Amino acid sequence: MLIDLISIVSFLGIAIAVYFSGSAAVQAKRDRLRSRLWGGVDQENPLSDAVLERLGNTDRNTPLDQEIRRAGWYRPTARRDFLSFRNTTVLFVMIICGVIAVGFGPGQRHLAARTVLVGIGGVILCWAVPRIYLRNVGNRRVMRIRRALPDALDLMSMCLTGGLSLTESFAHVSREIEFAYPDLSLELMIVKRQSELRSSDFAFDQFARRIDAPEIISLSSLITQGQRLGTDVVTSIREYADNIRLRRRQTADERSNKAGVKMLFPLTMCLLPSVFIILWGPSALELYTFLRGFQGASAQ
Repeated sequence: MLIDLISIVSFLGIAIAVYFSGSAAVQAKRDRLRSRLWGGVDQENPLSDAVLERLGNTDRNTPLDQEIRRAGWYRPTARRDFLSFRNTTVLFVMIICGVIAVGFGPGQRHLAARTVLVGIGGVILCWAVPRIYLRNVGNRRVMRIRRALPDALDLMSMCLTGGLSLTESFAHVSREIEFAYPDLSLELMIVKRQSELRSSDFAFDQFARRIDAPEIISLSSLITQGQRLGTDVVTSIREYADNIRLRRRQTADERSNKAGVKMLFPLTMCLLPSVFIILWGPSALELYTFLRGFQGASAQ
């Protein structure tokens, strides 16, 4: 009976995993067909589409694709590799736990039940941990890009003042900061190549969607509107870099002011009890000795 139950549970788990994987693939194909039907025929160069696919094009807007782009995984097979790794680990844990439960289950029912529980927990962990890791990698990468942005904007304003075009300034800044800020260097090079293949508006829109940070979105809007309206982009970029530094300084001051309040609870719970023991301990011992002697004298 127990073996049949474990077999049924294992079969249902594998069937559910295969169903969700297949439904995700079918839904992706439906989305692509729907976009083609409603968006009309794309007249762009197919070669540029193939290159843009390798340069982090954001046609897919699912949360998983957004997190993969934030992490900097721009390979065309990045989504497939991630899902394959996660589903493989889930199936591996299910198979191992099923083999253990079936092999040792008839003689030890408690071991089989524990194996099933461990298998369920392992499946949940194998399903959730890769996504959490991907999200953390993306957040750390976006934070590095945000920290490097003011220095890159200063170099960009200098290049524009020297007579370089916007695309050439992006390429020059990308080469200059390649060793100090490799993440931002890669993004600027992608913006430069997308500007050459399509347009600068498309490149900056893709840049804002890939990173999805307030500073990057504001910078993309600033440069795009400046080009459309014919305003001085150099002055705007320089002032925006100073504004980012000012906001960063204000954020640091705010965190330093909150540090005292955050340290109040650990100080109260960890340090003050030891201080009370040191200050009141001798007095409490003397009082205890005095009361004990007083009770002995009263008894006599």
